[in-house]
Amino acid sequence: MVRGRRRTVSAILGVLLAITFIAGTFIAIDSSTRATLNGLLAGYPADLFFQAQPSANATHLKQAVEAVPGVVRVATYHRASFDEIQAVSPPNATVFSVNILGVEPGYLPSDLGSIMFTQGSDSLARGTVALSERLAEMLLTAVGDPVAILGRVGDQYNVTTTRVNVTVGALFRGASLGHVSSGTPLGTPGREFVLIPINDIEWYDLQLGTDAQYEIGGEIQINREALLDPYDLERSRLNVAHLSRQVDAALATFGGSVTSDQISNALSNFESVLTFQRAIYLALSAPVILLGLYLGAIGVDLGHAERRRELAVLKTRGAGTRQLFGLLLTEAAVGGVLAGIVGLAAGVALSLLLLNFVTPFGLGTGSRYGLPVFSASTIVTVVVMSVIFMAVMSFRSAHRTAALPIVETLRHYAPGETKIHYRPTIDIVLIVLAVATYGLVLYSRSRPGGFLTFLVGPLFFILLPFSPIFLILGSTRLLTRSTGRLYEGTARLAKPFAKNLYHVIAKNLQRNPRRSSNVAVVIALGIAFGMFMLVTFASQLAHQEIQVRGSIGADAAVVAQSSDATFETNLSHIAGVVKTTRIRTIYGIPTPLPANIHALDPATYFALTQPAPWYFGEGAAEEARQVLATPSQVLVTEGYLESAGLAVGDRFQVHFSVYNGTDYEPRSITMKVGGTVRGLPGLASSIFSGSIYGSLDTLGPLFATPTGLGAEDRYLVGFGPDADWRAVKDAILGLGATQVQVSEEAIAQLHSNPVFRGFFGFIRMEIAFMVVMLTAGLGLIFYAATLERDVEFAAMRARGASGWQTAGLLIGEAASIMAIGLLVGAGIGSLAAYLSNTTVAVGLGGGETLIPIPFTIPLEALVLLALAPVAVLAASFLVSIRVVRMDIGRVLKIRGG
Repeated sequence: MVRGRRRTVSAILGVLLAITFIAGTFIAIDSSTRATLNGLLAGYPADLFFQAQPSANATHLKQAVEAVPGVVRVATYHRASFDEIQAVSPPNATVFSVNILGVEPGYLPSDLGSIMFTQGSDSLARGTVALSERLAEMLLTAVGDPVAILGRVGDQYNVTTTRVNVTVGALFRGASLGHVSSGTPLGTPGREFVLIPINDIEWYDLQLGTDAQYEIGGEIQINREALLDPYDLERSRLNVAHLSRQVDAALATFGGSVTSDQISNALSNFESVLTFQRAIYLALSAPVILLGLYLGAIGVDLGHAERRRELAVLKTRGAGTRQLFGLLLTEAAVGGVLAGIVGLAAGVALSLLLLNFVTPFGLGTGSRYGLPVFSASTIVTVVVMSVIFMAVMSFRSAHRTAALPIVETLRHYAPGETKIHYRPTIDIVLIVLAVATYGLVLYSRSRPGGFLTFLVGPLFFILLPFSPIFLILGSTRLLTRSTGRLYEGTARLAKPFAKNLYHVIAKNLQRNPRRSSNVAVVIALGIAFGMFMLVTFASQLAHQEIQVRGSIGADAAVVAQSSDATFETNLSHIAGVVKTTRIRTIYGIPTPLPANIHALDPATYFALTQPAPWYFGEGAAEEARQVLATPSQVLVTEGYLESAGLAVGDRFQVHFSVYNGTDYEPRSITMKVGGTVRGLPGLASSIFSGSIYGSLDTLGPLFATPTGLGAEDRYLVGFGPDADWRAVKDAILGLGATQVQVSEEAIAQLHSNPVFRGFFGFIRMEIAFMVVMLTAGLGLIFYAATLERDVEFAAMRARGASGWQTAGLLIGEAASIMAIGLLVGAGIGSLAAYLSNTTVAVGLGGGETLIPIPFTIPLEALVLLALAPVAVLAASFLVSIRVVRMDIGRVLKIRGG
C-alpha cells in the first residue's frame, strides 16, 4: 500500500470523498448544537410552571421566586372564581362563562403572549378591566364605558346575583390558550378573556361575596445560557433539577410547588432532534454516498487489475486463493481507516460551508469555542462507515481477482479484463420494485379501499422513499452496462474534431467496453441524482407558492369587522388597490352536514381571482360564475356533495334564527345544488372540505343582523402593477383591519423559512460536491487508464501520431462516453422526479391535493447539465497532457524488456 501509493489513492478516493461529505455534515451538526438548542427552546417561552395557595400574596410570591439564582423572569396569574360580565347600558347584553384572569401588567403568561392592546392602556387601575375585542363587540361596549362583573353566591337552592361596576380601560386582540387544557389556573379554552390586576382578585371577591376557588399559577424563565450546555446535557439536567428544588423551597412559604418542568422535556427533545438531524442529512447524502461507493468500486477494480502480475507471482510461490482474498480485504480495511482519518480532517473545512444549512432553526452560529467541534459519536461513526464502505466495495473485485487463473494474470492484456462483467438481475429487480411502488400509489387513487391496497399498501409505503434511488440506480446501470455497442455508436460524436482518429476511438471503445461503462455509470448517476433532487425540490417549491396564492386568493386578503359598513369603500380608495371583492363567511353552520358557507359577488370575485382549471372537476370558471349568478343556486365542494348524499339539481334547506327585538324567530333558506367545484381561491384548499358557495343575493338572509351566527367579512384585493405591497398593507391596517395577508409577503417568508433555506442550501452544496467528485474521480480513472494503455499510446506516437492527436483520442473517447451518461442521467433523473412528484400529489391511500404539483426544471439543473460535461472533458484534458509529454523510448523499452 505504501509502495503503490497511487493505487492506494485510486482505491480509496471514492470512499474518501463520500466520507468527507458525511464527516463535514456531522461536524457541522456538532458545531451548531447551540443554535439548534436555542431554536428548539424558542418554542418553550416558559421553562418551569408552578402553583400556590389562592390566599398567597402574588407580589411577595413573585419576589421570592425572582430571588432564586438563575431565575430571569416570573409571570404570575390568578383565575377568578366569577366568570360573568354584563353591559350596563341597554340592552344589557350579558356574556356568561368568560375567563376573568388576574395578571401583572407587563408580565403576561406566555400563552397570552400574542395579546396586542389596540385601545387604552395595559396598566390597569383598580376598578378597570381590559376586554378582548370580540367580547367588547358582544357587549356592544367600548373603552370608557361601564360594565358590571357578576357573581353568584349562595347554595343550589338559593342563589343571589351580586355585581361590581367597573370601567373598560383597554381592548386587546389575539388571546389564546395554546396547549393549556380546561380547568387550569389560566382559564378554559374557547372562552373570551377579561384581564384585571392580579392583586385585585381578593378585592373583587370581597365586593361580590365570592370565595377564591383556583390556585395562583405562574411560570418561570431561567438563565438558559448559564445553565444549559448543549455539549453536556447531563450537567444541564442537574442544573435544572437544582434550580427546581430551590424554587420549590421558595414556594413552600406560600403553599406552592413546581408543577411542570418544560425545560427537561426540551432537553429530551433536543437529543431526539440531534439524532433526527443526523438521520435526515445522512439520507439526503445518499446520492453522494452511492456515487462515492461506485467511484470506489471502480478505483478498487483498477487497482486490482494493475496488480494481476504481482498476485500471480504470489500464487506461484504457494499463496492460496483465500489468502489472496484475505490480503485484499485487509488492505481494504486499512484503506478504510485511512480514508476515515483523512475524511475527518477534510470534513473540518467542509463543515464551515455546511454549518449554515444543517440546523433546522436558522443560520448556524458555531460552537461555544468558535471552532469546529467533534463528538465521539461522529469520529466513531465516520471511521466505522469508512471501513464498511471499503470492505463492501472491495469484496466482489477481491473475490474475482483472487480467483483468476495464473496464466491469465501473467498476460499483458487479459481477455477477461476487457469484458463487461454484468448481470442485470439485480437492476431489473430494482426497476420492477420502483415501478410497482409508483403503480400501486396511482392505483390507490381510483381504488383507495381496494383489497390490493389493503394487502400490500404498507409494504410499498415503506418502499416509496427509496423508489427514486431504485429507479435511478437500476435504470442507469441497465442502460449503460447492458451492451458495449452503445459506445461504438456515440463515437461518431468525436468525428468533427478527431478526424482521421475517429475509427481508432470507435475501435478502442469496442475493445474495452468495461472501462467505458464504468465511466458512463458514474457520469449518469451523478447527473441523475442531481436532476432528481433539483427538479423535485423546485417542483415542490413551485407547488407551495401556488398553494400560498391559492389560499390567499389574490394579491391580498383582508379580514375586517363585519359591523364596519364603509370598510370596502375606503379599501377601494387606497392608492395601489385596483380591484376588491367582498366575501362573507359563516363557519360550521348546520346544513345536511356542518359546512362553511361563503357568500360572494360572482362578477367581481371571478374577475379578480381568475380561478385556474384545477379548481373545477367538470366545467370551467364561467360555468361556475353563471351558477352563482342564478338566484337560489349554489356551488358545493365535491367532498361535501358526496358526504351529504346530494346530487347536482337537489334542493336542501339551511335553518337559522333572526332576532326581532325581543326574541329569535326561526327562518330558513332553500338552495339548489347548481354544480360542484373542488375548491375556490381564497376559500378552500382541500377537495374534501365541506363548503357551500353562493351569491350575496342568494345567501343574504343568513347575514341579517343579528342572526347570532357570527359572520366573518373577508376582502380579496388586487394590486396595481406598480403598487408597493408594504405601503398598501400599512394603509389597510390603518383602516382597522384585523388581519392582512399579502401573497408576495407570504412567498417571501416561504423562501426565508430556515428549514427551506437549510435543505435547499444543503442540496446545492451536495450537488456542487458531486461535480467535484465527478471531476476528481473521473480524472483518476482516466489517469489510471492511461497508465494501463502506455504501450498503446507510445506505439501510436512511434507510428507518426502527434502528442495532441493522441490527446484528442482520449478527449474523443471521454466525449463519447459523456454523451451517454448525460442523456441517460438527465432522462432518468427527470423521470424519477416526475414520478415522485406525481405520487406525492396523489398520496398513498387515495388522497389527492387540490393544486397539482408542476414539473419545474430550475436554473440550477440546467447549470448541472452544463457543468457535468465540462467536468468530464476538463478531467480528460488534464490527463491527456501526460500523454502529450510521454517519453516514448522509456515506455517501449520497458515493453521490449
